[in-house]
Amino acid sequence: MQKRIFPVIFTIALVFSSIFSVSCLHNLQGNARVINHAGIVRGATQRLVKEELNGIPNDLLIAKLDGILDELQSGNGDHGLIRMDSREFQDLILQMVADWSILKEEIYLVRAGGDAELLFKNSESYFDLADQAVLAAEQFSEKRELLAEKSLLLLNCFFVLMIFFFYLYSSGQARRQKKLQDIEEEDRKRKEHLSHMVDNLLGPMNEISELVYVSDLEDHTLLFVNKAGQETFHVDTMDGQKCYKVLQGFDSPCEFCTSPILKEGEIYTWEYTNPLTRRHYILKDRLIQWEGRAARMELAFDTTESEKEKLQLKLTLETNEMITECVQTLYQTEDIDTAIAQVLEHLGSFLSADRAYILYIRDGKMYNDYEWCRHGVESQKMNLQDLPLNLITRWLTYFSRKECVFIEDMEQIRESDPEEYRILHAQSITSLVAAPLEQDGTLIGYLGVDNPPPDRIQNIAPLLQTLCYFLMLARSHSESKQLLTHLSYYDKLTDFYNRNKYIVDTGALAHSKQSVGIVYLDVNGLKDINDHYGHEFGDRVLIECAKRIKSTFTQADFYRIGGDEFVIISPGITQEVFLNQVRELKARFRNDSDCQAAIGSQWMESIENISRIIAAADAKMYENKKAFYRINPVSRRYRRCNDRLLQHLSDSETLKRELAENHFLVYFQPKISSENRLIVGCEALIRYTPQPGVLITPSEFLPLLEEFDTVSLIDFYVFRFVCSRLKAWQDQGRQIFPVSVNFSLRTLREAALSERLLAICNQFGIPAGYLEIEITEKVHNEENLNIKQLITELQNAGFTVTLDDFGTECANVVLMSEVSFDALNLDKSMVDHITTNSRNRAIVESISEVCLKLGIRMVAEGIESEEQFAVLRACGIDLFQGYLFSKPVPVEEFEQEYLGKQETE
Repeated sequence: MQKRIFPVIFTIALVFSSIFSVSCLHNLQGNARVINHAGIVRGATQRLVKEELNGIPNDLLIAKLDGILDELQSGNGDHGLIRMDSREFQDLILQMVADWSILKEEIYLVRAGGDAELLFKNSESYFDLADQAVLAAEQFSEKRELLAEKSLLLLNCFFVLMIFFFYLYSSGQARRQKKLQDIEEEDRKRKEHLSHMVDNLLGPMNEISELVYVSDLEDHTLLFVNKAGQETFHVDTMDGQKCYKVLQGFDSPCEFCTSPILKEGEIYTWEYTNPLTRRHYILKDRLIQWEGRAARMELAFDTTESEKEKLQLKLTLETNEMITECVQTLYQTEDIDTAIAQVLEHLGSFLSADRAYILYIRDGKMYNDYEWCRHGVESQKMNLQDLPLNLITRWLTYFSRKECVFIEDMEQIRESDPEEYRILHAQSITSLVAAPLEQDGTLIGYLGVDNPPPDRIQNIAPLLQTLCYFLMLARSHSESKQLLTHLSYYDKLTDFYNRNKYIVDTGALAHSKQSVGIVYLDVNGLKDINDHYGHEFGDRVLIECAKRIKSTFTQADFYRIGGDEFVIISPGITQEVFLNQVRELKARFRNDSDCQAAIGSQWMESIENISRIIAAADAKMYENKKAFYRINPVSRRYRRCNDRLLQHLSDSETLKRELAENHFLVYFQPKISSENRLIVGCEALIRYTPQPGVLITPSEFLPLLEEFDTVSLIDFYVFRFVCSRLKAWQDQGRQIFPVSVNFSLRTLREAALSERLLAICNQFGIPAGYLEIEITEKVHNEENLNIKQLITELQNAGFTVTLDDFGTECANVVLMSEVSFDALNLDKSMVDHITTNSRNRAIVESISEVCLKLGIRMVAEGIESEEQFAVLRACGIDLFQGYLFSKPVPVEEFEQEYLGKQETE
């Protein structure tokens, strides 16, 4: 080795020295050429000046000097000059280039007859500058020559020292190499012995069906895998491969590696499910020597099938036990809410999930009513309220097939369903399973679990579906029980206790020693009210009576024990408080002509006989009723408004005078767009104020005016008033919008109605398109009215025609099919139960679709809640009117509230 290395070192040293010398020589030669050409510039310039002074121009020499100066500056040119790496020299060259430019200009001036003396003077200073440049170049070259000599000397010294140290190193290596050769010889003999032993083992190990492998104890390199293992893990070669990578699919050593705990001569047995094969094995490990290396040998017995059967049996038993426990909880726990909470806890704990919950669907929204969270997991219940149903549109497809929704890895839906991913990811959900909850074939919610263990997620569906079935049974049982209890003890009309509850409670109080106050109340004239105004009106009187009772007695039990009889029982009340409440109750009925009642009361300090106390209150009530009928022998007083107050309106002259004196007021109620809740129109409504503080609604006086054929005066009064207000808004520069005006059947029968209405519009200068004529659907039954012709005339005149009160008559669909309306007002009766009545909702959706196809604008009237608004908007309705947005208000208030906002905006 030394014989070969020394010539190599000498050769390298010689090559480096030669290269370095050549480089230095090249630089010195380059510097010499620079010095030479710097001198040439000086001499050539002197020659040029002399010739120019003698009148001999030499442009060729000027061009040559330009080239040399440029090459001295840049190192690029035809003369083979280098750029001298001297700051001083380069600065002088730059100065020479600048002075040379001046000198050339003076030469051209001399040629043109200029001052030769100035050229001569400047050339002298230029020659001095050239001499300085030559001197700077020579000094720089001398320094570089001296530096090259020193560097070459140091390089030679370095190589001599390197050879010396390498000689010392080689001597030591020779001695160590001799020792290693001796050791290697011993290892070779031992390996031959071990190899012979391995060859004897490999045959049987490759023939067995169990998996066998051997890996290095320190670096985990695979040393051997038997034939069964190669086929199972698809091992083609083992060169440098790691056991954790090939056999487990990991990028680093296994956390459960048994190498650190193995002991010499002992076998370690354990079990494990391999992530690559997904098979379960019993493993036997021991330490061995393999080809001279400390190694671990592992023998794997596949027990997957038996393990599956064992686990499945165990899981089935545990699941059945858990379901049984949940069913017992549902049917043994009195309170359904408590029972469901316990079931969710059983379910979540059994599945080792983070959350278990139930979301119910109500009015097209989802509400998280029940939730269980594992310890340390944040509750999401408050965040999952009033959620739109379209968030689970994808889930509904599965639920409609009575299937569960599985999300094994949340990242799988990140691209396909970003909104669903955003909401679930915000709840720290990585996986979930949800099962539908159905009642009578209708989806009402779903049961879900978040983040169950991956190995159990596929087995959860039957469990959830079974629990959903029992949850629905328990819910139905609870609702039926509550309904039965309510029906047994509550009055449906007033929501007071009924006679059954009255009998139970009075029996319980029969021998109580506490004080008690009893009120017996009977509604006066209820039969006459029912006969004259109908039972619906009579029911409203009873409901109003119940409201007054409940608002007066805050700590009492209320009973409706007969058609018009109420009993109030106040146990534990003092006499003073009771008597004050009785006086207040009587005062509430005393001055009301619409709702009158006979009231009797009795207070006792201690209950000896409850029946006797009630009988005393009943007797006092009876005396009060007799006194009432002595004063009021006739029951016409129960009309909501006194007919005598309105009777004078039957005279047309009186009505005109009332109109002229502004006793009739026009109120406006806005129509709202569902898109942005901004006003897009309004309806004009009439009110009557016969005297200060009295406001009578149209339902009280319009029937009377229709009966005496004076209602047209009201219709045209309202129409003219609306035109005048639109004109005022227009003159004030305010934005105007359509206003709806109601017309009675009497007015619609008038000849040339459209011409008369158009003349009023023209009088005020208002386009007919801003007036909507609302026609009740009752016109369909009018024999003396050609409704189709009338609507055509109104539309041709430019008016918008609206079919009002749609849904109150069976003829309205026929009317809509025969006549071309511009708009349709959905009656309040179609709106009241839209949130709870699915049939009602389906009908409204169908009407909306028909209107859309026919090009009819649809307005929903009587909107009183956000729930109604949301459902109707989902049905496709765009315009709304009702107390949710605004009640009918006086024109001045309307202008301030809505037109004032427009001006601000």
